[in-house]
Amino acid sequence: MDRRALSAGVLMLSLALGGCSALKLSTSDGDAAPVKIGVGEGSSAAPTSTGSSIPEGISTVSVNLGAECPVAVELAMDPEWNDETAFDGYQLFTRDDDAIITVNCNESRDDTAQEIVDKSRKYTFAEPGSTNQAEHMGTLSGGTYWTFHGTLAPTEMRAIEHSETVIYGAVVGIKDNGRLYKATVEMSTKSGDEATADRYEQMLPTVHIADQELEPPAFS
Repeated sequence: MDRRALSAGVLMLSLALGGCSALKLSTSDGDAAPVKIGVGEGSSAAPTSTGSSIPEGISTVSVNLGAECPVAVELAMDPEWNDETAFDGYQLFTRDDDAIITVNCNESRDDTAQEIVDKSRKYTFAEPGSTNQAEHMGTLSGGTYWTFHGTLAPTEMRAIEHSETVIYGAVVGIKDNGRLYKATVEMSTKSGDEATADRYEQMLPTVHIADQELEPPAFS
């Protein structure tokens, strides 16, 4: 599927698994629609200063996910990424190739943070041929997280253009002011794109949720 269809599919899967509330953005005609934004002034992703743990060539981005998400989400990335599409609680980053990064954060209908993580572990690599190659589960203040790296079979909804896809990601279930939220960061590219996969491996340890560091899996 193309990137527009993929982003819509990923968003719908996130809504289904996370129990997120409905999107409420509208066009001037009154129809719900994605908001198109570009990098630069007014972008929903604001670059911040580079920390000592950030690999050379990339810098930290604070992702503004709107009223749907009071939880701070940060990661480091190259300047070539464009914040192409955004909804309340959703941000898509793209480049001139097939690689994509999605960030989601919404209130969850699940009962516990652990339930959020368990559901994600169950459904992310659900199709035959998908492989969870490395993972780490841990806790943070107010919640639980899962970081992972693997390969998606072409039949997975998150697979890019029905091709085998490499994915790196983090899923967090966390409470804020008594409410439970699901926050995810997923970085995907077609299998065989070793340069992007290597960069994702550097980027995953830079993901911070609610100003807390997430331990990545042990990469082989």
